Amino acid sequence: MNTYHLELNEVDDIIPELANHFGTIYTENLGEFTLNLPETIGEGEIKVINFPNGIGLHTYHVSFKNDTQLRLSHLQVKPIRFIYCIEGNLGSSFGNNEERDSVEEHEYLIAAPKEMETHNLIIPGNEKVMLCYLEIDRSKFQKYFSFNLDELEPIFYELFSDEKATTRISEKSSFSLKTAESIKDIRNTEITGFPRVNFIGAKALEILSYMLSRFKKDDQNAQNKKLKEKDMKAIEKAVEHIDANIANTGTVNDLSKLVGVNTNKLQEGFQVIFGKTVNEYIRDIRLTKALNVLSTGNKNVSEVVYELGLSSRSYFSKIFKEKYGISPRKVLSRKPIAQKVRENKIDN
Repeated sequence: MNTYHLELNEVDDIIPELANHFGTIYTENLGEFTLNLPETIGEGEIKVINFPNGIGLHTYHVSFKNDTQLRLSHLQVKPIRFIYCIEGNLGSSFGNNEERDSVEEHEYLIAAPKEMETHNLIIPGNEKVMLCYLEIDRSKFQKYFSFNLDELEPIFYELFSDEKATTRISEKSSFSLKTAESIKDIRNTEITGFPRVNFIGAKALEILSYMLSRFKKDDQNAQNKKLKEKDMKAIEKAVEHIDANIANTGTVNDLSKLVGVNTNKLQEGFQVIFGKTVNEYIRDIRLTKALNVLSTGNKNVSEVVYELGLSSRSYFSKIFKEKYGISPRKVLSRKPIAQKVRENKIDN
């Protein structure tokens, strides 16, 4: 196993430290750090961005040639991590303790080392691993609260109040497809520049919200009684099919046959995870895609309706306005701000 001991003084140190250990370079743009693995170590990339509210978003899309251990040692910040495994698996341990938690696909771990203790992330070699974790500086995070910390529910107070890291935390929870959807939004976005930074910041808060909600539900032993792992896998497969075939998703019955569960179980799963029926979920995905396409101004309303597999332009306009409070035609007629600025400069 290749082991890298990373001594981190500041939250932005991890990518430079990794680059130094790997013998490679990294890039930074508007606070977002990106490191591509050198061929001698593996393939893939690691991205990190930290925000003023004390939340850092770390995403790994990697395949190491050998088992790899990252021993994270924070000399000043006392972080707590919400680690979500999208694909593959990840090991987590503390200090020199050989006992480790294993985080499998669509599980997540809330982990925090004690004072002067390393937090070790173990990534298996020769395996595609995708993970995302939020690293929260508890001291800085508290300063953004608009209320006193002791007003938090006890389950959350225990997580965020230990600024001096007197207690080790290692709490594992299971499937959360909402979290996976938010992470996918970050990976798939075509937004660039400063708007991208704001988009990622909003998504980081969204991911934290989903993780905390799931953690609370699991603590109450509610969610995990409703859906079995097999059903969760089926819903995940249905979501992937919808995303890849938005113009021709098929009926709910078609989807249930494709993923191997009955229609009632599929509908139940979508209600539990997304709070929507299958058709409501498909509708909202289509509307989100429609808004993105129309905002670019590259396609007209009829082209968008056809691209999304809808048969009625009037129906599309109706549900679009119900969701966004504006008609598709008005979205299309609005010029992007950047274009208006350019035109104003020409006129002046």
